[in-house]
Amino acid sequence: MIIGTAVSASGLPQARLMATSVKRVMPETTVVVCLVEQFPVEPLPDIDWIFTARDISAYIGFHDFDGYLFKFGSLQCATAMKAQLTAYLLKAFPEEEQIVYLDPEMYVFKPFNEIWAMLTYYDVVLTPHHLEPSAPWDCSREIGTLQDGTYNSALVGVRNSDGGRHFADWWVKMTSGDFYGQPKGLYIDQPYLNFVPTFYHTGILRHPGYNLAFWNLHERCRELYWVEDQYYLTDWTPLHCVNFNNTAGLLDSCMNAFIPDNWVYAQMWKNYKQDLEPLLPWHSPFSWSYDFFYSGEKISDETRLRYREAKIYRSMEVNPFTLSNESKF
Repeated sequence: MIIGTAVSASGLPQARLMATSVKRVMPETTVVVCLVEQFPVEPLPDIDWIFTARDISAYIGFHDFDGYLFKFGSLQCATAMKAQLTAYLLKAFPEEEQIVYLDPEMYVFKPFNEIWAMLTYYDVVLTPHHLEPSAPWDCSREIGTLQDGTYNSALVGVRNSDGGRHFADWWVKMTSGDFYGQPKGLYIDQPYLNFVPTFYHTGILRHPGYNLAFWNLHERCRELYWVEDQYYLTDWTPLHCVNFNNTAGLLDSCMNAFIPDNWVYAQMWKNYKQDLEPLLPWHSPFSWSYDFFYSGEKISDETRLRYREAKIYRSMEVNPFTLSNESKF
């Protein structure tokens, strides 16, 4: 199995911690990082390969890397490359039958036995954001999920088969398309996953021990316990991986709102931050190298939006990084 992730330089501490957790429980797994920066970095412990996003795009034959990446800010950069990384791993490692994309904030506690088993049969494996419905009067999470995507792109399994490769190529085309009505916000890749169970031979991983995250802490099937030096969920379900995404402090706020008395989760979150802290000085702070024109001028959000809108209606031959915020599109 290969596990890949996409990240900017500022996210390398999280990627390193994810890789360490993978190697601890699945030592034979290959870990590949797509670095969304202009320049490579030195080899890092527990990470087998580090490739730049530009190299990955060139390998899969993506023709407009600069014009594509210019449309997105630093928080979207890894999201924008997930599909391309998946397609790359399927092509560059043909001997590997199972590919899993993991977000860098994921932490692995047990082997991915269920995913391995499902990828011997299905071409794609997806994990839902939610496994339990909320009451009608408390459905704000479901409404948000309808906008961001029913399935979570932080964990996507793909078999190296005709169907799996076709899915990856389709995902690349959809996330890179310059067309009216494309998804906006941070999660440009997720809404397209809604169609995957219809278009491809897809398995839905409904195991609550995968992708435990701030958006599902309220679910009864995901109550966390610490028993005999292991984490378990409701009904002795083993915990396989946790998504420690804390964008805008949402993990902290959801812990306070939904599980204020669960000391087990609080301690697990504390342990993660303690393990992450010594890695931070090695990689932070970093300015995202694609946040600037070649002249050194910082690209404004308004300029990115104008460029993105302009590409919907006409071809843009010029490399946008050679321009400025005053340029007309």
